[in-house]
Amino acid sequence: MMKYWKLVIGSLILAGVLGLHAQDSQIQFPVQYGDRPAQYILGSEDVLLITVNLWGHVKKPGIYSIPSNFGIIDLLSSAGGPLKTARLNDVRIIRENQEVITVNIEEFIKTGNRDLLVPLQPGDVIIVSGSISDIFGRIVGVMRDLAIIANVIVLAMRIR
Repeated sequence: MMKYWKLVIGSLILAGVLGLHAQDSQIQFPVQYGDRPAQYILGSEDVLLITVNLWGHVKKPGIYSIPSNFGIIDLLSSAGGPLKTARLNDVRIIRENQEVITVNIEEFIKTGNRDLLVPLQPGDVIIVSGSISDIFGRIVGVMRDLAIIANVIVLAMRIR
């Protein structure tokens, strides 16, 4: 009976290790502290900077102080670009007044029409969401982990 419990506990530890490994590849979102007012910062060479939050499927999500004339393409480039799983036809900008603006960067790439791009404002939160294939991959990963745990439990019961 003791062997059974050791195998079950071992499998749970293994599943935890696999889960931690899977979490390493997931997108981490930066923490925003309180309701800060929109800020302008004077940067080097008297460049006016604004602070925006970039979340989601980009290489380096975080809080960015960017020149006030930067656009969303400049911001994404500063963050290392979108990930392969990014859904560029549904990038959302959330303004401080809770207004949500959808930007189709995919269409901009195809047409080059700059009218599709929205100027950024201080305090904007830009969210680059993931694709359906990313969600499917996560579901398959969870199912794989559950199958491993179930397999270890069945094997432990057979050893008894």
